[in-house]
Amino acid sequence: MRIADKIGRLWRKNRRTSYAALSGLTCLLFVCLSMVMRVPFLNRVDNGIYDIFLRSFAGGEPSRVPVLVDIDERSINELGQWPWPRYRLAELLIALNEYGAASIGIDILMIEPDRTSPDLWARQLKDEFGVEPDIKGLPPELMNNDAYLASIMKQLPVVITAQVVSALEGDRAPELPIRPLTVNEIRMPGTSRLAKYLKSDEGILMPAPVLADAASSIAMMNADGDDDGIFRRIPLFLAWKDTPIASLALAALALAAKESSVTVYISEDGPLSVRVAGIDVPMSNDGAMPVVFRGGSGTFPIFSASDVLRGNVPADALAGRIVFIGSTATALKDLRPTPFDSSFPGLELHAAVVDTILSGRFIRTPLWSMAYVIGLILTTGIASMILFGAVRPRIALPLGGAMSVCVWFGSRQLMISSGYFVTPLYPLMVISLEAFASFFLRLLFEEGEKRILKRAFSNYVSPEIVGKIIETGGVSSLEGEQRNISVLFTDLRGFTTLTENMRPTQVVAMLGSYFTPMTSIVRSSMGTLDKFVGDAMMAFWNAPIDIPDHPYRAVRSLLDMHLALGEMNAEMEAKFGFRLRMGGGIHTGTAHVGNMGTNELMDYTAVGDTVNTASRLEGMCPKYGVGIVISKTTADSCESKVAIKPLDIVKVKGKSERIPIFTVYTLEEAGRRSDETALWERAFRLYIDGDFRSSGEICSSLAKDCPGEALYRIFEERIGMLSKQAPEDWDGVFTYDSK
Repeated sequence: MRIADKIGRLWRKNRRTSYAALSGLTCLLFVCLSMVMRVPFLNRVDNGIYDIFLRSFAGGEPSRVPVLVDIDERSINELGQWPWPRYRLAELLIALNEYGAASIGIDILMIEPDRTSPDLWARQLKDEFGVEPDIKGLPPELMNNDAYLASIMKQLPVVITAQVVSALEGDRAPELPIRPLTVNEIRMPGTSRLAKYLKSDEGILMPAPVLADAASSIAMMNADGDDDGIFRRIPLFLAWKDTPIASLALAALALAAKESSVTVYISEDGPLSVRVAGIDVPMSNDGAMPVVFRGGSGTFPIFSASDVLRGNVPADALAGRIVFIGSTATALKDLRPTPFDSSFPGLELHAAVVDTILSGRFIRTPLWSMAYVIGLILTTGIASMILFGAVRPRIALPLGGAMSVCVWFGSRQLMISSGYFVTPLYPLMVISLEAFASFFLRLLFEEGEKRILKRAFSNYVSPEIVGKIIETGGVSSLEGEQRNISVLFTDLRGFTTLTENMRPTQVVAMLGSYFTPMTSIVRSSMGTLDKFVGDAMMAFWNAPIDIPDHPYRAVRSLLDMHLALGEMNAEMEAKFGFRLRMGGGIHTGTAHVGNMGTNELMDYTAVGDTVNTASRLEGMCPKYGVGIVISKTTADSCESKVAIKPLDIVKVKGKSERIPIFTVYTLEEAGRRSDETALWERAFRLYIDGDFRSSGEICSSLAKDCPGEALYRIFEERIGMLSKQAPEDWDGVFTYDSK
């Protein structure tokens, strides 16, 4: 329990930091789980990042090896509707051979016999209409289009396509022996055969038997987009009944290189690479290869089939090239979206695969990528937790943005320079989530602190100060701090005697009428109202926020209080039969300011010697017959804004140092009483110097001329006593033995 109690106390003490750490760890865990679980939405975002990086990685001149022969709309318009008779495909193969094509890949699925063959056409007429046309004059090789095409294919390096499909769809095709590209497997101990790692279906749509038997090789034409439908990766192999079948592009490349087989290297995690044409081509563990597209459609040389048949192609345009025959006609809808083009012809995919292999510019997702990304997530997550939790937003946001930029461009540069795609998505996610969680918590705590500050200070200070406290994010410390402040104490003279015949409700009402304007004056001058003690009031300036001219504001407030009391006394006299008299003392100095009290009752207040001195000064008011007494530190700070009149140099009970004290009045009043003030200042200097006779004469004159000023009579009496028995060590200080 002790440990639990310590943890609980530590949590409560560092509540904000604890919540920030907890939210940060939660963000880390969430991002790691999202990566492991492969959330579909995040996969799409990741693919989008890959596409952006790919556009920087791609480009440059494509290889001149792959070219396209397009059965385009012009060819169809000129030579007849699709599908063409297969003798026309045979003529196209003959033309390509004459041009010197190294190998030919036919991206056309020919699973049924050609129904336009003369022998099939004649048989159909006889069966359906009883008409037997005379076709005996045709050469034997033209009696059947498929046989004619097969006879041509046997003489040429031609790859035709099959399609691996679901078992239900494949059952419609006969199970025929196929002759795919031979695959040699080099496997590490304990690994499975290649077909076990590949995408596999039980069905296959095979070419017509006569064509399948005639082709140099049979390849598959399958290509599937990612979850978002975009084609980024093309399988180099698929499996049918445990037999790996190469893609059309791979088989055509091997045939052009005069290789009857390819070699696949298999590790414990699946296939690593395939060697073809002397190039090691990296694969993912499902047999696919990311295609490095050079751009959108039209990247590779493309010739119309009608031009090839009519000999309208440059003589060297096809020599030694790998030629893919297919169609880009819109009506055939063989269009695939890629990172570069939303309508990329499927025919060009094969050329892009060959170009990627021959260029040697491969994109790999290394086996160590997940460990690397997790390490990066932890690094950025912890850094973000510290950054956003401990640093102010105006600094944390630029630093967090810089960290995100480094992650982004670091991953981008890794792909551009080495061909390794290591996703920056999850590190960027953790930075963003940490920032959001941290600022949400900061907002939550700051709103709570604002409410606390508003409750704590709304009764003490003006709404303007409360607004500034909240705007600046609080005070430097509510728990306590040393500040230079100006402290004011006020008290009503003879209040107990005045109210002894009043009912309690009348006393409360009278005090309410008195304190309401006094409180308003304090708050409007940016002061902090501390407390009421009976008819006494305490206030201070320069806490909880800085008030540059706080001594003057305190003095000005006390002058305004006397002015307000004068206006109020007419009502008091009419209502209660007496007038109120107030005294106030102000001292400026260092005090300890903050929340003080117990767990049950807290109060924002000030304590210390400065507060005690201000209280003593307030008690000096009746001793000098004035309503205001201030210390020298206060007077020195505001002497140019109000009239300062020296009163005395005293030692009060409980304090050893000498305290020069002053009273104040407005500059307007000082102008009216300039002669009186000048005489008094001369008398006071003589008094300090010990010339009691001269000082007493002036004080006697002032007492007669200003009978309403008790100060002159008080000094006249004091000087009279000092003249009879002057102290030997006179220093001008008058000592009070009582408060």
